[in-house]
Amino acid sequence: MNSLIQLLHQPASAYTLAYFRMGLGMLILISTLRFLILGWVDLQYVEPLFHFPYFGLEFLSAPSTPMIYATFGILIISSICVIIGYRFRIMSIFMFLSFTYIELWDIAFYLNHYYAVSLFALILSILPAHVVASLDAESGRVNNTNTVPFWTHFIVFFQIGIIYVYAGIAKINIDWLYFALPLKIWLPAHTSFPIIGPLFALDFTAYVFAWFGMLYDLFIIAFLIYPKTRYYAFATVVIFHSMTGFLFQIGVFPIVMIFMATLFFEARMHEYIIHLFFVNSRQQVQVSKHQLSIYGLCAICIFMIVQLIVPFRYLLYPGHYQWTEQGYRFGWRVMLTEKSGIAQFSITDKHTGKKGYVNNAEWLTPHQEKQMAFQPDMILAFAHFLHDEYKKRGVQDPIVNVDCWVTMNGRPSARLIDPTVDLSVLHDDFCAKSWISAYPGAMQ
Repeated sequence: MNSLIQLLHQPASAYTLAYFRMGLGMLILISTLRFLILGWVDLQYVEPLFHFPYFGLEFLSAPSTPMIYATFGILIISSICVIIGYRFRIMSIFMFLSFTYIELWDIAFYLNHYYAVSLFALILSILPAHVVASLDAESGRVNNTNTVPFWTHFIVFFQIGIIYVYAGIAKINIDWLYFALPLKIWLPAHTSFPIIGPLFALDFTAYVFAWFGMLYDLFIIAFLIYPKTRYYAFATVVIFHSMTGFLFQIGVFPIVMIFMATLFFEARMHEYIIHLFFVNSRQQVQVSKHQLSIYGLCAICIFMIVQLIVPFRYLLYPGHYQWTEQGYRFGWRVMLTEKSGIAQFSITDKHTGKKGYVNNAEWLTPHQEKQMAFQPDMILAFAHFLHDEYKKRGVQDPIVNVDCWVTMNGRPSARLIDPTVDLSVLHDDFCAKSWISAYPGAMQ
């Protein structure tokens, strides 16, 4: 234990943390401004009449329109303050809380890279990333130093490694490696891609992408850590994420991961880049006071254990998690499944027996409806909403059923939920959902 603590307290460059602070703040700021400029705030959070809550966090559903924009305003201001290192400690907490709060408004907009950014923002909020190249350091609010303990670097590298390695582990399955699915479905749509586009029509190309993607995720961190392979690994990171970004339109995820890969470079590169913006920064070499107490060590260990365990929680549930979606989120299953479905809800008056069908578009945006149609917990949440809504419209004790058909990785559609089950009497929990139909035949 003593040797571990000594290792974690070895001196490391404060410039790497400052670089992490500025880069993450810039990514969040640019993404937030992009949301506002493109009108996505209204489209995703203001216009929908219903939002899909996370189980247990229903109280965090999207607030009123003024509060929605106020939250985005707080996120913009706090991210700017984080970038320049002004009142960093409190502003980094505001940045983490406001970003995470926004992401918890609606499950329909869950993305792995939003979850990743939330985790990085949380980690940043506990780090001394403002002890150099910041207004806090320049003004004397914190001691100006160019060294920090190694544990502050390790926790960031650990989280980056978790994302990659677990994404690689998730790809070790029959669909991905043996059938090259869903890449066989996606790649042929991009044959117009410059130079190599015609190759995307070949099954062979899908297999190359599948196996390379799995090996890349599993081992890229090791090659980034090892100095002799670092620059080759970084070039691979840039090519890989640029290619996936152009082909699959996965938002800012490629940019996030390319930036995170630059953290593995030598600290002198981070210092050089920072001095392009903080030319008057005056560092004072001194012993870092950011020592890790036994309580701090325990907190970090708990965080790491949670990150190691949570992606495997799908093992607690019967059936295939790609079909049931139980334990699927927060597991770094990146681009693993192609699913689409159709969900036709019906409302039956229990007393009169009168039955009618629901137009989902009356309450949901196209994106919400698309996501709900193959995710059982979202279907259940919408069923409860419909029960309450139709009760307000005068339907006595409404029964809510759904006829839902889903296709996964190009296979024939199958019924996802028993259409005879009254969803309005079911309640979401962490237990296995017996009302989800088993996938017909052997699950590949």
